[in-house]
Amino acid sequence: MRSSVVSRTAGCGKTPPASGTKSVGSRQYILQVPANYDSNREYKLIFGFHPLGGSMNQIHPNYYGIRALANETAIFISPNGIDAGWANTNDRDVDFVDQILTEVLNNLCVDEKQIFSTGFSYGGAISYALACSRASERQNLVCRLPSDLV
Repeated sequence: MRSSVVSRTAGCGKTPPASGTKSVGSRQYILQVPANYDSNREYKLIFGFHPLGGSMNQIHPNYYGIRALANETAIFISPNGIDAGWANTNDRDVDFVDQILTEVLNNLCVDEKQIFSTGFSYGGAISYALACSRASERQNLVCRLPSDLV
């Protein structure tokens, strides 16, 4: 049985940022806030990573079909990879996700026990890298790896 204990973030109770393209340094991501967002309710957070050669626009607004299934119960993030990929050279992509997480957790009400990551091909590989590199902090990262990259 799932615990009813929820880990609230600093963004709970705050006016949410608008959905759209956001920047962290020189990198970009798309933020999709539920249309019915309530700043006092915790939401799942789902990252959708594009495959090699893709972009954040390829994943947004459908997020591999998950957004429709979530039915406005989740916040979605679609980051843009460098050179249309996720090589994670010197941890640059993992660090980028950490920066996005800091920004989102400080500005939106997220259930920290329900942060997920999905991607196809290279997008699956960065999800796997996140799960491995942040296992002690974020044991709730879930990977979708329909690829032989791992």
